[in-house]
Amino acid sequence: MKPFLLAAFLCALLSTLTMAQIDTLKGAEEARLSDQLLNEVTILGQKARSLPGATQLLSSKQLAMLNQPNFNHVLRLVPGVNIRDEEGYGLRPNIGLRGTPVNRSAKITLMEDGVMIAPAPYADPAAYYFPTFLRINAVEVRKGSSQIKYGPYTIGGVINLLSTPIPESFQGFAQATYGSFHTNQQRIWIGDSHEHFDYLFEINRFATTGFKQLDGGGNTGFERRDFMSKLRWHTGQQAAIPQSVTLKLLNFTEEGNEAYLGLTYQDYKDNPWRRYAATQKDRISMNRSEVSLSHVILPAKGLSITTTAYYTYTFRDWARVNTVAGQALNNILANPIAHRNAYLVMTGQANGNVDYQSAERTFHTQGIQSTVQYHFTTHRLVHHVQAGVRYHKDQADRYATRSTYAMTNGVMVLTAAGIKGNAENQIRRASSIAAFLSYDLIFKNLKISPGVRCEKINLEFLNYGNGDNARLGTALRTATNQLTVLLPGIGINYDLTSEMNLFAGLHKGFSPPGMPSVTSTTGQARPEFATNYEIGYQLDKKHYALQLVAFLNNYSNILGSDMVSTGGMGTGNMFNAGKAQIKGIELTAHYDLLSIKGTNTDWHLPLRFVYTYTHATFGETFMGAGGDFGSGQISKGDFIPFVTPHQWAATLSLESNRFDFTAVARYVGTTRIKPGQRENIIVPSDNISFNDVNAIDKFLLIDLSGNYHFHKHLTAFFLINNLTNNKAIAANLPNGYRPNMPLSFNFGLKTNF
Repeated sequence: MKPFLLAAFLCALLSTLTMAQIDTLKGAEEARLSDQLLNEVTILGQKARSLPGATQLLSSKQLAMLNQPNFNHVLRLVPGVNIRDEEGYGLRPNIGLRGTPVNRSAKITLMEDGVMIAPAPYADPAAYYFPTFLRINAVEVRKGSSQIKYGPYTIGGVINLLSTPIPESFQGFAQATYGSFHTNQQRIWIGDSHEHFDYLFEINRFATTGFKQLDGGGNTGFERRDFMSKLRWHTGQQAAIPQSVTLKLLNFTEEGNEAYLGLTYQDYKDNPWRRYAATQKDRISMNRSEVSLSHVILPAKGLSITTTAYYTYTFRDWARVNTVAGQALNNILANPIAHRNAYLVMTGQANGNVDYQSAERTFHTQGIQSTVQYHFTTHRLVHHVQAGVRYHKDQADRYATRSTYAMTNGVMVLTAAGIKGNAENQIRRASSIAAFLSYDLIFKNLKISPGVRCEKINLEFLNYGNGDNARLGTALRTATNQLTVLLPGIGINYDLTSEMNLFAGLHKGFSPPGMPSVTSTTGQARPEFATNYEIGYQLDKKHYALQLVAFLNNYSNILGSDMVSTGGMGTGNMFNAGKAQIKGIELTAHYDLLSIKGTNTDWHLPLRFVYTYTHATFGETFMGAGGDFGSGQISKGDFIPFVTPHQWAATLSLESNRFDFTAVARYVGTTRIKPGQRENIIVPSDNISFNDVNAIDKFLLIDLSGNYHFHKHLTAFFLINNLTNNKAIAANLPNGYRPNMPLSFNFGLKTNF
């Protein structure tokens, strides 16, 4: 309890000395401070154009029009985003922002309602858990200098998912969907606000039999269930000291028949949606519980204090084929002819042994964060003093167990159950105290926002060895690491007019170095640091808008990681890759084509276009240690893999009071999967070895969605994914080529009451 007492003391000290608050997580104007008690936690809290740094908001209205359950598809409507698709449903997004590595979204800060959601953000940040997107009400994305408030990953950016808010009066919502591959979803919530007590209860179910076709038949889908509740007590609107207390509870479960193994190129050509017989036992089981308690108080004019304590428990076991007939999967994929017997076993055409690995992991996080804000005026100056402090602990308990199955006439039969932990047996622990202080000075049209973030992090790694199932410590190897970082930054925003502004930012970005290693042959990983610059222009008018941003991230040390999901050996080790430079341009444009003077204002035809250019190269020569960046010598000037240079997305909607229809086009340019120079692009094709391929070819996907409002309480809707049934390769990881979802249809009804 001592760390919590220390954190509480720091909270009180900060509020006394600085009378400040984190940029919201309620952030609003002084005149609306009392309304914060009835609002949910947000980052933006005000118009994005008033903030220093590039920000985007995908509103509840936009999400309702898209009817899209795949978060990957929705997030591609935001510039500066890199995504590697994996299973076709967006259940575990691989997201990078402004060139950060995409794998398991481990290099960005993911939050829900302002609280970190990665299972163990410091000790084991891979985001195997991701909320069911159908229950998310809105999405906020922040990049640039102001994100230093939302660490620990401050180089790329932060994504904050906003759950269903408590309504201001009694309200309910129900939705049911059915479509291709027996995909079905049910969602219902009810909520109400009273004089002192408010509530919300929500239930979600999302399931499918899957679009992939398993050799010999079988379910390749999943089932997810979510239950969320929010209970809030608050004072009356006229209270001398307004305050509220909110309890949020969440329970999540998933059972999925998802595999790590993809396809060879020839098999992909024959049937992109095939799954090999060796994956018939592949399963992912996950459950998660969350509880948070938030207190908001407005003790004086211009002053608000928000304090949140949180705890999460996550269990995940992803069991899958590991080797076949003694051969590594990548060896078989690289040359199925040379490893013909193993290939025949993998496809169920021959009998043989299949090595099967269960990867059981249990995660715990707990913490308390307090944020305060004070704003006041002196003569012609407006001042916003903001500060926050967070104490956080997390732990990842990892067991991996290998067993043996016999592939017999296309069916896998267990022949030797492994002893728990015989492939991995370790604990990863982390704790941190983080604080920030920022000051916004506003004079007329100019806003200057200097700030600083400080983190003190302790990391502990305990490897018990694969033979110590009871964890007696007979072969225990340990390693620790402690670091303290100071991260300054400054942002500037200048309003040219009431609808137009310029902004610029400079900040020092940081990512933790991961667990200290007891096995690394390339030395311990150092923290990841980058000096980040951006400059932008924004125009925001009633019928059209524009945002244009240029950014540059200069890394003094960029990190790679060795994980199975990145094509590595799975040690989890981080390794230093030295200097790197990532720069680019982000463009967002919006125009209502029916906004011409004199047209019928009941009809709208908004066109939205998003484009991202990213140029990412290594700044020095080094030896790769597998995973993200590959093995062997990687040369100065080589392109960083999995950073797509050219991406764009466009939406065109026809809207009226009765209905809306939206077409979405998403283009992903040719993407390198290995470091290299510009001239040697090799995409998958006939007579090209799997190991020789260094890029995934470009592709374009088109979706259609629509809503028809029978009346204000009942809406019918549809979604068509991949309208042209594009069979382009979406990714080469983990272990082989993977498709996008094929042409599919979803239909449903929504009702609110």
